[in-house]
Amino acid sequence: MATATESARMWTRDSLADHFEISVLPQSNRSGEPLPSERGLSESLGVSRSLVREVLRGLEQRGLLEIVPGKGAYARTPSTTEVARAMRAAYSASNATARHLVEARITVETHTAMLAAKHATPSDLAAIRQALEDFDRADGLVAKAMADIAFHSLVARASHNPVLSTFFDSISTLVLEAMLLSLVDTAARVRSIPLHSAVLTAIEDGDAEAAGDAMSRHIRQTESTSHDDTLEHLRRLTTEVLQRTYGQTMPLEQIVADALDPYAGTFTAREDELR
Repeated sequence: MATATESARMWTRDSLADHFEISVLPQSNRSGEPLPSERGLSESLGVSRSLVREVLRGLEQRGLLEIVPGKGAYARTPSTTEVARAMRAAYSASNATARHLVEARITVETHTAMLAAKHATPSDLAAIRQALEDFDRADGLVAKAMADIAFHSLVARASHNPVLSTFFDSISTLVLEAMLLSLVDTAARVRSIPLHSAVLTAIEDGDAEAAGDAMSRHIRQTESTSHDDTLEHLRRLTTEVLQRTYGQTMPLEQIVADALDPYAGTFTAREDELR
C-alpha cells in the first residue's frame, strides 16, 4: 500500500522501477502473494496504468517478476545461473583481467573458508568432502572442472554468509573459465590441487586461520595462468579449450548449474540442521 508521500511523488519510469524493486517486490517475495493489480498500483501511486504496465514488463524481462495469466504478477528471485550470466557480461565489458579475478577470489574465498571452519554443518562437510572425492575420480577436463567449482561453491555456502556466497555465485562462470585453463596447465595443477585437502582438513578441524591460509595459497598457485589476459580473452581461450576437447562449446552457466546439482540434497539437509 502506497503512502501519501509516495502517491504525491512525480514518478518517472526509472524511479518507479526502483521503488518496485526495492519496496514492492521484496514484500511480495516474503508473503508469496501477488502484487496488487495494475489498477490498484496506478491509483495508489498516482500514475497511469500504462506506466505501471511498462514498468512491470521491464521487471519481467529482467527476471524479477513472473506474470501468471489469470492470477497476477509475482515477485521472482533470479536464479544463480541468471545472476552469473549477467555479472559475467558486466565484468567482461569492464576490461577486468584474470589477475583482478584472482585478487577478488583471494579476498572473498579466504573469508568464506574461514567462516566455513566456524559454521559448517555436518551436511556441509559431507558435501565438500564428496566434491573432492568426485574431483579425484573425475575423468576428463570438464568433469574435473565441475567438481572443482562445486568444491569452491560448497565452501562458500558453508560460510553461511549469504552475501559472500551470492557474490561467489556471481563470479562462478569466470572462476570456471580460470579453472579450465589451470587444469590444462600441468604445472599449475600440480601446485594447486593438493591444497584442496588442506582446506577441507582445516574446515573439519574448525581452524579458521588455517582454512583461510590454505585457500589463499591454493588460489595464488593459479595466478600465473593468463594473469594479464582480459576476461574477454579468457573467455575465448576457454572456448578454444572446450572445442579442442569436445568439438563444441558448452554454456558455462549450465556447466556450473550441473556441477552443483548432485549436491542439491545437502542444501535441504543443512536447512534442517539449522532449524
